[in-house]
Amino acid sequence: MKQDPRRRIEIDGAYNVRDIGGYETADGRTTRWETFLRADNVSTLPQYSQDTLTSTIGLKTVIDLRRQVEIDGQPDNVLGRSPNVIYHNVDIVGDMVFDQVESEEPRHKIHASYRNMLDRRGRMFGEALRVMARPGALPAMYHCMGGQDRTGLISALLLGLVGVPKETIAADYTLTAEYRIFAYIGPNPEIPNANPADYTPENYRARNCPPEVMLDTLEYLDDRHGGIEAFVRSAGVTEEDIAALRAALVE
Repeated sequence: MKQDPRRRIEIDGAYNVRDIGGYETADGRTTRWETFLRADNVSTLPQYSQDTLTSTIGLKTVIDLRRQVEIDGQPDNVLGRSPNVIYHNVDIVGDMVFDQVESEEPRHKIHASYRNMLDRRGRMFGEALRVMARPGALPAMYHCMGGQDRTGLISALLLGLVGVPKETIAADYTLTAEYRIFAYIGPNPEIPNANPADYTPENYRARNCPPEVMLDTLEYLDDRHGGIEAFVRSAGVTEEDIAALRAALVE
């Protein structure tokens, strides 16, 4: 899929800040730009990066999907303390322990962890969506550490609610591979002593975010939970919340 140059928001201090606008829905509409942003860790953004988000885009809400131990290590002490931004911590994982899956296929292990999050922590997914559905909450950013797994599932729920095709949702998910590799091989890598040969978009995608994982997860939501809308309703998202999210996300 050819990517719109507006997709990635290039700012210092984070690698994987992206807009989920510009995607076509099954009924021919388009998701709205500068309304829902997905991101990796934004806890150490310099002031000029914050200004890009708060002044240029008008960011009003940050939803931190991380666990408390992650926040203790790297607090959202930048955007989370901005007078222009309301901060929410919605811990998607909590203290749950994921099942171990014996498989040489990375996608099997990742898919199993996604199933566990959806099955066991549904109410937290619902809470994140309810926050974004509140009057005055948008534009909103939701983020975890890499902007891939927890963030990817929230993105899938939002895009699926407005009828973005599954293949497009999977393509958006795998875009993480294009940007998170710079955490390993960029000029100021977060991961020291990484071997650049081990981190290309292709091998990162194969190991960490293959499109098949998201397609399998969407199928699981259909088979186990009756689809995305049924899942979010069971997670406490009301009809009014769903209507608000749809009205905000598509144009």
